[in-house]
Amino acid sequence: MSQDPIFSLDEALARIDYDRETFDMMAELFIEHGPKDLAEAKAALSVQNAVGVARSSHRLKGAILQFCAPATLHACKTLEEAAKAGNLQHAEALCATLEQELLRLLDALRHEREKGLAA
Repeated sequence: MSQDPIFSLDEALARIDYDRETFDMMAELFIEHGPKDLAEAKAALSVQNAVGVARSSHRLKGAILQFCAPATLHACKTLEEAAKAGNLQHAEALCATLEQELLRLLDALRHEREKGLAA
């Protein structure tokens, strides 16, 4: 686990013209749907469905990109690339790393939303 910032609020806001309301909406949607995409990837992995793992991790990767979260993005890309190559030998470990990084990102986004709502 990296000690770098989990995500870059400034970069994420810059991508949406510093619209805090849009950021909060995006974060809320990601907090709801990100875990579902991970669950789908894990379910596909449990039956050794490389195509399903790749599809779910690709969808999750697209969502992660919005938040400029390098460690989470890297973990997701690594899992997606392994699945696309049909190499599920180490996919459980890659998925565990992704889950850990995703939980960190979700916590950081929840915290940021709470700060924004309190302002």
